[in-house]
Amino acid sequence: MGTFLCSGVLAALALQAPLPPSHPDSLRAALWARVAADSTDGVAWLEIGRAYAQFAAGYHAHRAVPAAAPDAAWAGAALDTAEQAFARAARWTAGTRTADSAQVFQVYVWGQRAYLAWEAGGAEAARAGWQALPTALRLPPVLEELGENLLRACPRQGVLLTAGDADTQAAWYMRHARGLRPDLLILPLAAWRTDAVFRGRVLRDARLRAAGGDAALRTFAERRPVCASMALERPPDARGQLNWRSRPLVWVAGPEPKGDRVPPQDFVFAALRLALDQHDTWSAPAVALYRRAADITSALCRPLDTFGIKAEVGCR
Repeated sequence: MGTFLCSGVLAALALQAPLPPSHPDSLRAALWARVAADSTDGVAWLEIGRAYAQFAAGYHAHRAVPAAAPDAAWAGAALDTAEQAFARAARWTAGTRTADSAQVFQVYVWGQRAYLAWEAGGAEAARAGWQALPTALRLPPVLEELGENLLRACPRQGVLLTAGDADTQAAWYMRHARGLRPDLLILPLAAWRTDAVFRGRVLRDARLRAAGGDAALRTFAERRPVCASMALERPPDARGQLNWRSRPLVWVAGPEPKGDRVPPQDFVFAALRLALDQHDTWSAPAVALYRRAADITSALCRPLDTFGIKAEVGCR
């Protein structure tokens, strides 16, 4: 039998960040009905968290119609609701993949909060947000390892462009929560290209002139290395004006400090080996990135083989 929440408490949580009319009412109603009937339904809590996190992400589209997207206050409240939902999902499904996913998504919520803070108050505000992350919240080792490898691959004072949630949040987490590579600027490429407000804030912080996404990358590359994660299918074209060079795990454009390259054999893949042995869901984005990287930089196959991952990433 489920443990029922007090109806007042459940209602308060549901109303903390109500979804706009554009969100499917049937989905929202069905999920809240499930947890109203059984507050221990961890899978439903996970889906509620994902729905509210997705709603909050819509803020960065900066649409003009209030009913179509949240403002910053609504986005923040939606993230609060998402975090509480993920915490409940983790609690009621302990020891399962649902709980593992919920804990990862809790860290992702902190990343989204930092993104909001960055856009509103600059890079220092984002760093302060990450520093408030509870020590109990951590990414799984395979994502921590992925983030550390990407940070190590990018030259000093570089700008690291990331592709999706996995490599973005892993790099952000290791950079801001674990304190690795404070010299790097980590930018999700999709946000950089589509979120003009965020891009403007980053350029002001860097004291660079306002420009479109690819034009601004060229401006960055005149001053510092620009790295593109190999979670991307290819490096940003920037209208053919950036000379991309392949390095282990990243492409690099712009100036590179001498003697700053990490040789392929220095990267570590121990956590990925363990994740594959345990059939960890979060090994998939790491395998995809390493597969592309090994295809481009064949010398990576030797250290991958050292950890018994040669076949999984397509090395011969």
